[in-house]
This record gives sequence, structure tokens and C-alpha cells, in this order.
Amino acid sequence: MGANRAPLAPPVVTVPDAAPEVARVYIKNRFVFVRPRPDANADWFGFLWFGASVALRRAEPVRGRGCATFYAIEPSGYICVDGKQATLDPNDPVFKTVAAFAPKLDRAEPHHYAESTGAEKHASIAGLDDFGALPALFHEPRLRLLPLSTFAYIDEHELGAQHFLLGSDLTWVDREQVKPYPSVTFHGVELGQEWHLPVAFFRKAGAHVYQQDAAGRFARSAELFPLHSVVQLTAEPRFQHGERYFALENGKGWVREIDAVVPVARSRTPWGARLGSDDRTGLAPKNARHTWLEVSVLGGWLLAFEGTRAVYATLISPGRGGVPQEGKSTLEIAATPLGTFPISGKLATITLESPGEYVHSDVPWTQNFLHPYAIHTAYWHDNWGNPQSGGCINVAPIDGKWLFEFSEPALPPGWHALRWQPEFGAPTVLVVHE
Repeated sequence: MGANRAPLAPPVVTVPDAAPEVARVYIKNRFVFVRPRPDANADWFGFLWFGASVALRRAEPVRGRGCATFYAIEPSGYICVDGKQATLDPNDPVFKTVAAFAPKLDRAEPHHYAESTGAEKHASIAGLDDFGALPALFHEPRLRLLPLSTFAYIDEHELGAQHFLLGSDLTWVDREQVKPYPSVTFHGVELGQEWHLPVAFFRKAGAHVYQQDAAGRFARSAELFPLHSVVQLTAEPRFQHGERYFALENGKGWVREIDAVVPVARSRTPWGARLGSDDRTGLAPKNARHTWLEVSVLGGWLLAFEGTRAVYATLISPGRGGVPQEGKSTLEIAATPLGTFPISGKLATITLESPGEYVHSDVPWTQNFLHPYAIHTAYWHDNWGNPQSGGCINVAPIDGKWLFEFSEPALPPGWHALRWQPEFGAPTVLVVHE
């Protein structure tokens, strides 16, 4: 018989200490600016927005010019934490109140939107929610929105026979003084698996599907491509009477090129590498993905790239004045500037103003490239591929969010806006041509 053995002792399980909770700051107002040093007069390079919270880099405050208690935040910079604009208390009653109405940045359209017919804004209306004492400058500074201005709102409330909309800055507007916009559903396509170049978009209604007869002649059929639809094409076009035709990859017809938007990428990256080939130039920008964007103003399209590979294609709406004209200001003629530009700033939402107090409220996914021009979402029109803007590059909301998250530098967690700084690495480059 075998020798008796002592029972096995239970294994010793070591439970690691719980990770210490990271101290955070909680934002109570719009435009809580991030400074490069603890100095309220230092030029800002980012800002935070009400309802957000950001981790602290250090738990101890530092004194500085213009504020007794600055805190260093992740990943860089300092903000003033005075209890009025920002707080370390997650249960602060003002923070908890306003956080419920923060923009929903997980969505392509963070708010609902409407067009003003001359709307009056009210900080409070008897019988509707009272938000108490909000921080100074919480509300947008204008009390009336001119006709054709836009209004971003969060919710709708009834008060007797009246309907009021709750604005993104917690002001109220009579529902009868605005016209809500429908949601914009158009968007581009990610390239790589299901989609690849060439693709065709349709920026005008009435584009016909063409068929080819036994003799090889193209004839227009009665079938139409839906407005703003996208189709996969085969690579090699055919010619007839000086016009190019592309076959649908599904074999069910042809597209006449003049009826569609067919993005054609330039042959090389902005730093000289050939598209579709390995990059051996050693000149790629110093960021992880070597991102860049290409826009054709007259073509009405945008392509996004990682290095030498196209990864996204969509329609855009450039300036209604087209391309710049010699001797005329691009602002004067509403043209989109041409050239190669870095993405110099990113704003999750921002109100855009024009002369005369005409505004677009809380425009999402704005990316600056040349002051005052930007790539930004337009929720007020659905005219993709055609000239429409005052010179900026308009994109649909779904495209705007995709491009905002694609481009570099990334917006740090909890931040609402960022100006590019050298410490963030090379920014995404935008190439704009005719």
C-alpha cells in the first residue's frame, strides 16, 4: 500500500490591491480653457465643455496667475478649478444638473437642429424647468436668432397649448419660431473590404443606368440611380463618342462618368510616395498612421488615406463660389482655398458666426485648416457633391464624425476642442485642389 499523504493545503491566492481611483475634474461651464502653464493669460490650446470630466495628472493644485488653484490635466496643460467653472466634486449640484444636457458626442448629430424664423431666446420660462444659478456666460450671448440662423436643441416640452424647445445652452425657444431639420442620412464608404476604388456617387437626381447592346453600343435605360447612392465600379472604363462609361461590379449595367462623381486620387502622397506601393521615401509624417485627406472642389469629393492606401470616400459640399479667382478674396466670392494645409484645430461642437449675427449653432465635428476655413458638418442642407458653403468644406454628419475621429491629433478623452501643438506629433494633412 502506498504511504499516507497529508491533505493538500488550499492554494494561496494573492488579491492585488485595488488600483487607486484617479482624481478627476468636473466641468460646469462652456469654454473652460486649457493653458500650457498655470497662467490665466496664457494662450489656450484646448477647452473643456460642461458635463465632461477629465483625469488629473497630479492631485495637488498649483498657484498661478489669475487663479488660485490650477490643476494639471491629462494629457497636457492646466485649467483653473475655482468651483464656479470647474470642480473636483462629482456630486456638485450644478455639475450634476448640466451634465444631463451635455452634447451626445457618441452620435453623429450631438443635438437636434432647427432653422430660425426670427426666434427669441429665453433664459427661463415660468412653468418649465428651472436650472438654478448657472455659471456666468453659460448661455450663448445673443437673445435673438435672425431668420436662416440655426438653433441646436436638446428636448421639447409642452406648456399648455405651447411647445418650447430647450436649447443646447439651456435657453428656451418657442417651437413656432423655428423649423426643425430632418436628420441627414447620407454618408460615404470605408474602403478595404466591401468597397474599393473606383466607386461612383450621384450628386444629382435623374442619372440613368446604361446598358450595352450586342454591338457594344451604350444606350440609356429607364432605370435611375437614386440620389446620393453609391455603387461599386470595375476599374477599366470603356469609351463611346468621347465619353467614359464604367461597368457596375455586379454586372447589372454601366455608369456614364459625366452623370456621377467618381473620385480619382492623385498618384502620390503629399510627401512623394506612390499610391498603392510600399513607402520607401523615409519622408512620411511622424505619426502612427501617416494620415492625409484629398478634396476636389469641382469634383465634390473627399478621400481619406493612411499612407499610400485610400480608406474612405465620400461627397463634400465646397464653397458656392467654386475655386479662387485672381484678384478676388475667397471670402468675397465664397470660394474654397486651394493648397496643402495641416489640420490645425479640432472642435467637437462650436457655434459659427457670419457678419450680422447670422449663426450656425453648435456645429459638430469642425476641423480647422486655414483661418477661417474648416472641414465641418452641415446639418442644414443635403446638397452633397455640389457647391453650397461660404468657402468651408461641408460634410454630412456621419462623415464628419468619422473624419474627426480619423484625423490626427486625436482629441484627448473628456476634451471638447484642441489646437495642434508640436508635442502632439505630426497633424493630418489636407490637400485641396480643383
